[in-house]
Amino acid sequence: MTAPAPARILVVEDDPEVRELLEEHLTALGHQTVGVASAHDALAMIEPAPPDLILTDVNLGGMTGVELCARIKLDPRLQLIPVVILTAVADLDARVAGLAAGADDFFAKPFNLLELETRVAVLLRVKSLVDQLDRAEGVITSLGMTIEARDPYTAGHCQRLARHAVALGNALGVDSGLQRHLMLAGFLHDLGKVAIPDAVLLKPGPLDAGELARMRLHPVIGAELVQTLRSLDGVQPIIRHHHERMDGSGYPDRLEGAAIPLGARIMAVVDVYDALRTARPYKSPMPHAAAIDVLRRETDKGAWDPRVLAAFIALAPDLLAVEP
Repeated sequence: MTAPAPARILVVEDDPEVRELLEEHLTALGHQTVGVASAHDALAMIEPAPPDLILTDVNLGGMTGVELCARIKLDPRLQLIPVVILTAVADLDARVAGLAAGADDFFAKPFNLLELETRVAVLLRVKSLVDQLDRAEGVITSLGMTIEARDPYTAGHCQRLARHAVALGNALGVDSGLQRHLMLAGFLHDLGKVAIPDAVLLKPGPLDAGELARMRLHPVIGAELVQTLRSLDGVQPIIRHHHERMDGSGYPDRLEGAAIPLGARIMAVVDVYDALRTARPYKSPMPHAAAIDVLRRETDKGAWDPRVLAAFIALAPDLLAVEP
């Protein structure tokens, strides 16, 4: 097995002899290792400088290792850190509780140091791959914002759509996976506009038939640009279909009703709302109430998902309250 790259590892163990043994062994493997005796001390260290991996005993006195794991996994900033829980061989209850808390692995005490080394190496390798994916997605979201910057009238559009789409998805009860896809799609939904000439994209007035046809290619182009990135598999349908309409009159595939992915139906509502509320060279921004009236009329005519719009209308006051 290839040796893992040096990592920052936090050991949470109230038995000083066990803690020192783990620290010494992991440090000998080339890792930067820090040990603490309590979950509270661990949280104090994790907040300012998250480690690459955490090893924690179950019984720490006060907050348990399982409770520590749950706290970490509920924090979006920390939830991808691998957590290994050290348990007694027969402690089935602790293992079940650890699984429920989101633990990534278990290790029985007394432990074999060679086995521990191997498991740590595997978890760190997975963490490294996840970090690489996050960096790749960061580059792409930056590209999405760069495309937005071509048009001075759409400043902040990507950030607003990401924020509104995630909030709307949460209100509709979608799972965390779709919420993440909605966040990324907020930045990437118009990625295909990279292929649209400025003369069309920035035209200060209505588009002619040829220009409109060209503009309507941007969802297809955007979806094609991300199709080789497996981490964006769930984002691609939102990019491609966020201009579809419930009655089949949208584009590019004229999908109808439930055939339109839920993420795309959510993105469509927040996208149209933001467009109505934003100034353009050929129109003034609409007040909130007027924009909602337009969305209601269009929904009555078959454009948008009524359930999604109803949830958005209920949510809108909270969204407006936090707008800059």
